Amino acid sequence: MENVRAYGAGLAGANFDKNTFFKKPTVLFRCAALLFGLILWYSVSKGGWHKPSDAIHPVCLYGRSSSTCSFATAVGFFAVCGAIVLIVLDAKMDQISSVPTRRRAVLADLVVSAIFTAIFLIGFFTFWSKLSAFEVDEDDENPIKTNNAKFGILSALLSFLAWGGAAFFAWRRYEEGNQATHEPNYDEHFGQVSTDVQDGYGYGGDSTGIGHVGAPPPQSSYQSGAAPQTMQQPPSNPYTQSEGYGY
Repeated sequence: MENVRAYGAGLAGANFDKNTFFKKPTVLFRCAALLFGLILWYSVSKGGWHKPSDAIHPVCLYGRSSSTCSFATAVGFFAVCGAIVLIVLDAKMDQISSVPTRRRAVLADLVVSAIFTAIFLIGFFTFWSKLSAFEVDEDDENPIKTNNAKFGILSALLSFLAWGGAAFFAWRRYEEGNQATHEPNYDEHFGQVSTDVQDGYGYGGDSTGIGHVGAPPPQSSYQSGAAPQTMQQPPSNPYTQSEGYGY
């Protein structure tokens, strides 16, 4: 029973193994997404602005659009929060005994990862184009520093790759779980035994010796001269001997 898995996790109540947990692809991608989200948030909030010498307030290096800088810092912050929540959810997955609840958790993971993947892809091209369009006034005496803004663009690209990888493995885990749970279970297999075999279970004769130690084996058929009847073996349980992807 130790190989029983549902949506990439083992039986409920299994011991938490941190060494195995932090080697899972989804966890590695989420840790990378957390790191790149922190870099994006720090780079834009600390170095995504420039204060011209003749201005009172700083301007955003991304096309002088303050909303773009605010968007970048907000996305970085929420990406960090989302990565932490999904890592904790994955760590608690083995404690969830309900398969439908596991399905909803994996589906939420897939949706959140896909949304962040799309956001960072759009953000990467937006930051890149707006930084390229930024122009400095000729009479500006303050030197412009774009290193942090460029780091923000790079972290947006790397975040796109990290969240895309997490979304891919979440989709694989969701498909694995759907395939396992939609297979006929053991009880359904028992209900699919053919009628001619079920008729053979009726017995109207003497039951002396049935189950007695040393009793001779029962005949293949209780009707004299009838063809031997064999019971069909139900297929193996699809939940056993399934190693799972370990996502």
